[in-house]
Amino acid sequence: MTPTAPVTVRAHQGFIFAMRWRRIDGPLCRLCGIALVRDMTTKTLWQGWWGVGSLIVGTPFALVSNLLAYRKLQQLQPAVPVPGRRQIPLGKPILRRPPAYVALIPLIWAAVVLFHVVTSAL
Repeated sequence: MTPTAPVTVRAHQGFIFAMRWRRIDGPLCRLCGIALVRDMTTKTLWQGWWGVGSLIVGTPFALVSNLLAYRKLQQLQPAVPVPGRRQIPLGKPILRRPPAYVALIPLIWAAVVLFHVVTSAL
């Protein structure tokens, strides 16, 4: 039996006036869980910011939730491969995936707005 942990991995997609959630619950082994966290976090980083509610609540919640799931999965021992079954590839780390950098757009925008508010108040 391979070691697993009960975790929830989330993805969030923001639209201008709506939002969509994706959630996968279950006992996951270290390899499958980390691969899933990487995939869904990357999707959230490039699709999650495109609405006001998503920017303020949805995306940060999904990212923090995935961070907690990742930490829980890291504590597990490596999974023992099941004979006759192929293991899923772990994939690249999040910061080596170009779509993750789309998240810089709202962060830079927020910094510019904050700078403008501070300088105009002086």
